[in-house]
Formats: sequence, structure tokens, C-alpha cells
Amino acid sequence: MDAQPIHPDTLLTSHEVGVLLQLNASTVVKWVNDGILPAYRTAGGHRRIRSADLLTFLKEQGMFVPKQLRGAGPRKVYMIDDDKGLLTSFSRAMRTYKDRIDLQTFDSGIEALLRIGAERPDSLILDVNMPNLDGTEVLKRIKENEATRAIEVVVITGNTDADIEKKMLALGARAVLKKPVAAADVVELVTTDRNPFAAAE
Repeated sequence: MDAQPIHPDTLLTSHEVGVLLQLNASTVVKWVNDGILPAYRTAGGHRRIRSADLLTFLKEQGMFVPKQLRGAGPRKVYMIDDDKGLLTSFSRAMRTYKDRIDLQTFDSGIEALLRIGAERPDSLILDVNMPNLDGTEVLKRIKENEATRAIEVVVITGNTDADIEKKMLALGARAVLKKPVAAADVVELVTTDRNPFAAAE
């Protein structure tokens, strides 16, 4: 296996895990048989180990994590919205995806910007209409700052005005989703390279 980063949902054979960890494949098979390393069985009866599960296992066992696997852990995602009820319900919905998403929520754009500069999350879920510092200004500041420019931003809004979508995309948002937003849609956006919501050409 090469040194390219491994996606969280990549399924690995026992041999591939052995190569990755520089262990004999029989050791990996034993972990699976002992029930300490989750694995799937293909229709042909072969074992497949999800890379995110392997990463969790290595961390729990205090074992070294190969560089290729480090990106297989949950992506750090911030959600910024002044609706605290929405933040609570969305956090609850995202628990299903805790192995893929590490979600932190903020009801203030100002507080979030301070944390973003220090912690550099992978992605933001950003509401447009907020008091004091709205989503447009938060997005501008993120994209104008060299240190935070690469952070992906998914904008959410209850506004159906097409001009809002055009404006946010022009400022650097990856996508603009209309509220209510499904957790599965957000997960799809922030964990894949493709944008499933992009307009078809």
C-alpha cells in the first residue's frame, strides 16, 4: 500500500492491515476472531476492515497510528447558528455519525471565529442570518485569512432568495443548503471530495 491518505470508509483486507501496521496478517485475523477489531464479511466470506474502525481500535489499544490512517478519523466540524434549539437537535442527529464527524456548535459568529483561528476545523456549517456578526461576514473573514482560507464552509439558510446562494458561493462557500438540513446531507458534503448538491451541467 502506498502512503496516500486513507478514506474513513475504505475497506481493507487483513493482509492490507498487516502491511499497514507491519504485522503478520494472522495477527489481524486473530483480533477479528477475538471480537476486538470489527470486520465485515463479503459475499465470498472474506474479511474487510473499515479504516475508521481500525483507527478507533489502534487508539483504544494505545498503538501507533500510521500516517495514512490519521485522516480516517472523524473530521472536526463547527456548526454556527444562533438558533440553540436547532443546534441541539442537529447535534443529536449527528451522534449517528460520531465516527466520521466531531461536531462542535456555536451560537455566536464572534466566538466561533476566535476558536476557528486557534483550532482550524476541517469544515464549517454556517447560518446566514445571525445577530452581531452574520454568516456573510464570518465567511468573508475566513476566506480572506490565509491561515483559514482552506476550511470548507457549507452555508445553511431559511432564505429562498437565489441571490443569497450566488453571493455565498462567490465568497467561497462550498455549498448552500436550505433549512431544514438533514444530517446525512451534511456528512456527505464534508467527508467527500464531490459535491452531491452541485447543479448538474
